[in-house]
Amino acid sequence: MKPEIIKENQSQMRGFLGWVERVGNKVPHPVYLFIWLFFITLVLTSVCSMLGLQAINPTNKEVVAVVNMLTGPQLGLFLKNIVNEFATFRPLGMVVVATIGLGVANRSGLLETSLRLTGLAKSATVTTALVFLVGICGNIAGDAAFIILPPLTALLFQGMGRNPLAGLFAGFAGVACGFGANLLIGSADAALAGLTEAAAQIIDPSYVATPAMGYYYLFASTIFLVPIGTIVTMKYVEPKLNKFGIGVESIKKFTADDIKVTLSQEEKGALKAAALSVLAFVAVIVLMTLPGLPFAAPEGKSIIEGYLLKSVPPLILLLFFIPGYVYGKKIGKIKSFQDTIPMMCEELKTLASFILICFFASMFISVFSDSNIGFIIAIKGAEFLQHIGLQGPLLLVSFVIVVGIINLFIGSASAKYALLSTVFVPMLMMSGIDPAATQAVYRMGDSITNNITPTLPYLAIVLSYAQEYDNRAKTGTVMAYMLPYTIAFGVAWCAFLAIWYLLGLPMGPGYSILY
Repeated sequence: MKPEIIKENQSQMRGFLGWVERVGNKVPHPVYLFIWLFFITLVLTSVCSMLGLQAINPTNKEVVAVVNMLTGPQLGLFLKNIVNEFATFRPLGMVVVATIGLGVANRSGLLETSLRLTGLAKSATVTTALVFLVGICGNIAGDAAFIILPPLTALLFQGMGRNPLAGLFAGFAGVACGFGANLLIGSADAALAGLTEAAAQIIDPSYVATPAMGYYYLFASTIFLVPIGTIVTMKYVEPKLNKFGIGVESIKKFTADDIKVTLSQEEKGALKAAALSVLAFVAVIVLMTLPGLPFAAPEGKSIIEGYLLKSVPPLILLLFFIPGYVYGKKIGKIKSFQDTIPMMCEELKTLASFILICFFASMFISVFSDSNIGFIIAIKGAEFLQHIGLQGPLLLVSFVIVVGIINLFIGSASAKYALLSTVFVPMLMMSGIDPAATQAVYRMGDSITNNITPTLPYLAIVLSYAQEYDNRAKTGTVMAYMLPYTIAFGVAWCAFLAIWYLLGLPMGPGYSILY
């Protein structure tokens, strides 16, 4: 039954999360947020520069000082690079490329017909758990999961007669908070392993790191986190959204019996053909990993270090375009390739607000990065953790918290780790912690605050989609419904880490938690 909509003045939560929602909603649009952050950063750089704020880079022992971005040369350089900063803004290109293919899958009717089948699901709990499993494992495709999964899970929930905002938030939380876990070894594991090895060899020149060094722990973390996300969604987020009437107007009213009647034989045949086209596409990708072909493993390395995982956006484009085209052909919506052009154009029109947000976000992130403020915060956080003198599980949990806080200021996982690994890997080795554990624990801290990080542009994407379902959903609303995931994942995952440590379980093949 569709939840009863309560009055507008009663549509906000109470308590601390209610306060977060009310304060956050004072920001009328993400564009304003990035404009404010941009000018605040400019002023802050001038003040900090005059105060002589600086730190010592632990990598090369050089002094890192705040760069005053209000000087003539810095402003000139910034103005010169505006177009380049915007054009090379990573989320912008990824979203546009993926949306081209998504337009054909959506406008041909493939997504709608596929999602209508979800109404046949007998268990909302199983569906929610699968959303988190896919979301947590989505980091194998890099940042693309942030773009693709949340809107699709919103449609999935809507197709089941559930609150689409609950699906949107669950999809985003799964990808963001679970970014450091996976059932598979990905490119991030390979990239971080190289930094771990270099840092570990400061203490032990013979230490060798591999992408699989934390695999057992990350695999087990995935299984552990799925029910955590499922419980938060079904016991808190979705009931709260329904109670306060957020998104309930978008809940569809139909039953599984209705879907059985409305799904024609023609649609079923088109879906089968589309599914076969996906299998054929996957088979081609697998064949392209053979020696001499585009996705083959580099000499002496694994496939994950080649071009396959670096080509995710165009592969996603094809993954949506091909079955969308096949489906459209089968049902008669697409006669030729020319018919797909309006579909792609219409879908790209939905990105207007996102593109505008990306422009201002890229400007803020540019000046913030160039100012060295985030870099200095990371160094100071590392120094703080070095001096508190904790050991064992408490030291590792403190590391998670410090990394989670730093993540609010420096979004790039590899950029943070390039700095922090040189401090923490040797420090924790001297405290009896193996570098494999340090790397895995770093990934925890780098994950749990992703969904509430202001400098993460994908947060603005979620807000844009949320407002399509309910225009009362603003920045504060998204943050208030994201915080429960951060808290739950943070507390539960840290408890899981402490148990893993106390049991002395291995981190990966050939790697212990203790050094």
